[in-house]
Formats: sequence, structure tokens, C-alpha cells
Amino acid sequence: MKKKIIFILVMAICFTISVYALTNHFNFDSSKLSFSVTGKKKDITNSFNKNYALKSSIVNENKDEEDKIKLLAKRTTSLLIGEINMEDEDDEHYYKREKEYYDLAAYKYFPKNPNPTPPYYLDVYDETVKNYNCALASELAIPQIFHKVQEKDIVYHSYGDIKVSFGDETALAVVTLPNVQMKEEKELNSREYEIVTTNLIFSYHYVLIDGEYRLWNLYGSSTDDLNEYFNTLENTETKTKKLASTSYKSDLANAYDFSKVNKIPEKQFTKIYDDNIKNIVYLASYYNNQKLSSANGIFINNGLIATTWDFMEQALTNSQYIVVKDYQGNVYELDGIVTANPETDIVILKTKTLTNSHVTLGDTAKMKAEEPAIIISSKTGTGYITQKGIVIASDNYLQTSIPTYDADQGSPVFNEKGEVIGLNTTKSSSSLISQAINTSILKEAQDIFSGVIFNKIETISFEKLKEDFYYLKYDDEKVVSSIPKSKWKKYSKIGDLEKNIHLELVKASYKDGIVSLRYKNTISKYINSMQLSAVFREQLLQDGYHEVLNSSSKCIYQNAQYKVIIMDEFDYLIIVMVKL
Repeated sequence: MKKKIIFILVMAICFTISVYALTNHFNFDSSKLSFSVTGKKKDITNSFNKNYALKSSIVNENKDEEDKIKLLAKRTTSLLIGEINMEDEDDEHYYKREKEYYDLAAYKYFPKNPNPTPPYYLDVYDETVKNYNCALASELAIPQIFHKVQEKDIVYHSYGDIKVSFGDETALAVVTLPNVQMKEEKELNSREYEIVTTNLIFSYHYVLIDGEYRLWNLYGSSTDDLNEYFNTLENTETKTKKLASTSYKSDLANAYDFSKVNKIPEKQFTKIYDDNIKNIVYLASYYNNQKLSSANGIFINNGLIATTWDFMEQALTNSQYIVVKDYQGNVYELDGIVTANPETDIVILKTKTLTNSHVTLGDTAKMKAEEPAIIISSKTGTGYITQKGIVIASDNYLQTSIPTYDADQGSPVFNEKGEVIGLNTTKSSSSLISQAINTSILKEAQDIFSGVIFNKIETISFEKLKEDFYYLKYDDEKVVSSIPKSKWKKYSKIGDLEKNIHLELVKASYKDGIVSLRYKNTISKYINSMQLSAVFREQLLQDGYHEVLNSSSKCIYQNAQYKVIIMDEFDYLIIVMVKL
């Protein structure tokens, strides 16, 4: 099915000039920045009862190997498609790229069969060596995919998310390429082509041979296919309230064994659903009765809900209140937030009334690749859906083959026994592989409160937490910043920020290559904050940034080094700059 994503930029020059003239007398004073080293998230966690502190941390022992695979995935992409922004290529460069691409192939390095038997072309590789099947697959897949991809004339401008999983001397890298242009056959005439814009996902499968990872298989797909899948789930959920197990037909089935999950009878999925649905809730945040974001959560103890800190922080930043309801539509009034650990992306909420049921936790660490995984979640708040897939990896996070998106965060992942083996996050939203919080983190929270009397559990109300850390009064705003001066000097050069944004900066933060800025629009309630960023956005284009998204409330620009996200949120302009 052919799909198009068309971005149309309509800019009124006269209006831009008038906005610039209107804002020209507002000066950006970088001296107002209080470059503190104390982060807001640390302050928040310290505000909860110290006896409830969640001390688990994520130590990535494979970080060096992951970084190597990410670099290898980028090299694979550049050899498969070409370099970033490459539109024209001479023959010499093409054949050089093709040769280096073939040099990645596993079959070139796999041990040969010392005593082949006829027909010799089927008996080339030593089948006594581990991962023998990878050599056979690579000899077929690597050349075929290369020539098929060249027909598309793909032009990409940057790398998006890259996720890495490790198996038994194998590695998988899933690479997202945002906003690519490519040739596509016309629906009515297959002999004619048109240029379409879409997001691509490439899955690269590597096998370890003599200490080096070699490419043995690869697949490509469009995020449009994922979006269609999500839309189907949403539409079905609103009509049926409950959906039997469904799975996404991805190319991972060509590299992983799905037989175990496919053998599970439907009645087993129904039992897992029936046993656990009362322990799952749907959370939504609202501003002026308009829903802004949503998530799922689980009763980890009676009356205590575990969900993601990512959802809670969005709600604290943008919303006035949160509504929590179960599968029957019963609404739970929140007593408040009990504790949180932003590092592990978990927050614990307490309901005003005690519930009498909670989930049973399994052990993420015991899960093996290709074992069944089941997700139960509500996408819209009107029903619940069961999705099935397999475990891809289970180290710091549980990774599964079940695609998720933002509304799935906080939803539980079950094993075939109906035990929770993970809690989904947004770290791999809209990707072929989802990522879930490890049960060791969930068990820590469960254990802390297992011996505490419910009525004695202390909380901080949503309103209090918002007022103390996220709400700034119009007449009494102050700059809160955790950006080192050296970083500010570097990032402020993007789009000539200090010159081209003439609003009052009230919040600024930096972490792991990401700068987040919040400006208050005090100029006019009739001019939205996005319009006041017109000069800044024009400067980004002049500086060679590529426009990824342009809408009335959100714009994204990107080059090889940075992604710049600009958002309008009520009376504020939000600018996020991410080093790629």
C-alpha cells in the first residue's frame, strides 16, 4: 500500500516581519541563567519519604558493545543507501560503496566445509560451526536487498533512534531514518514513479565471527505500516472494548522463532486477560477538560499503582489533573504520589481507597530470547487489547517484538503464566522492538510497601508537586537552570538563539546532550508562541537544517549533528535541542 507524508510550508513574509518588529525590543539576557548543578529530578525524589526511596539503578554492562554495534549500523546504512543527504553519485563511488557493503557479509568470513559433497553450492559452509544458518542466509539476502534498495533512490537526512539487542553471539540493530525521500510506484501505473516522504526502519542482523560482527540479514519497512497497525488497534478497541490476541507481522519472524507463542491456545490468552484485567488501569492527563496525554499502569500492591515517570512528568508540566479508571470505567481518586525514580522511569501513585488485588511479578532475568511475551493495554481508554510476540532480549530492559507507542507506556508485559515480566516505556515507541522496565525495579517498589499499613503510606498531592516544581506564577517567575556555561555557549549558537528569540527565558536544563528551554509569552495572548519563533526557524533553514515537521503547534529541524524541536504549549514556547 502506498502512503505519502507531505509537509507543506506556508509562510506569510509580511506577518513574520511584523512579528519580528513587535518582539525586537525584548532582549534575551543570558546573565539571568543560574547555572546550578542540582537537577530538578533529584530535588523531586528527595521530597518524598526517604523510607520509600527507590534505589535501583540501570548499569549497562554492554554499553561499549552497544556503541560498537550502533556505529556498525550507521556504517551499514551508509553503504546500503549512501551518505546522509547524498542525491547524486558517480559510478566510481557507487561500485566502491557496493564492494565495501559486500565486505560486511557474514558468508565471506564463515568457515568453509573442508569436505563438501555434491551439489557443492549447497555444502559450502561448515555446518558443525555455531550459527551455520547465518552464512547461508547472508549469501542470499545481502546482494538481493542491496539491489532492491538502490531502485528506491533513498535520500535520508539524519539518523533517528537506534536500538541494539544481543543474542547468542548475535546482535540486532533497529535503525529509524526519519523523513526520507524515496521512489515509489504509482498505484494506477506501476511503470511510473513518484517521490514520497516517509520514515524507514532498517533491521540489521549481525553474527559474531572471529571476534567481529558480520551482517547476515537485513530488512526494511516503513513506519507508515506501524501507524496503520496502531490505528487498526485503536479503531477495534473503541468498537469491541476487548480484542483477542493479535500480533504485528514484522520481518523479525524471518530471524527469530515465533513457534512457542504461536502454539499458545487462545483460551490461555483469555485466561491471562481475565486474571489480570482488574489490576490494570488507564491514566489520562487533562488541561481545561482536554486530554493531553495518556498511559497505562498496574496495581503493584493493593491501592498502589506503578506507571512511568515520563508520563507523570508530562502531566506535571502541562496538565491540571489526572484521571485514573479501570476496565469497567470505575474512576479512582488519587491520594497522591508516593515515590519516584526518574532514572529507572518509574513512579508509584496511591489511590484514596484500598483495592484488594495486585499483579504477580515474574523475573525478567529468567526470560530467554524467543519465549512468549504478552501485552495488555488500553490505547484510547475505551477498552483493552491483548498483543502477543516474543522476547528479544532481557538484560537491563526487557525487549520484545511487540510494537508500542506513547499511549502504551506503563502497560504490563506478561509471560505465558500470566506473571508481569516488564512495564513498557516510551524508549522504543513506534519501533519494531519495545522496551520495558525490568521486574527487579518493580519488585523493589513492591517489597518496600508490602509491610506498610495502607493508611499510613505518605503521599504528595499532584497539585503540591506541580506547584513546588513545575508551576511558575505569571507575576513571580524565576529562571531555573542546570546548564553548564560551556554547554550553553555551544548550544546557544544554534539558530543564533540569543539574537532570534526575544521572549523571557524561565527554565533551562541540560542532560546527556539534550538542552530544554522554556520561554514565557508575555507579548500577546492573541499571538501564539510558535509564531514568535518564526525568525529563529528561518535562521535554522538558512544554516542548513532540514525541516522534518511543520505544524501549528510543533516544528522539528535537523542536520547531521543536532535535532531542534520547537513546541507551543499554552503561554509558553518550548525549544529542545538534541545532540545526535
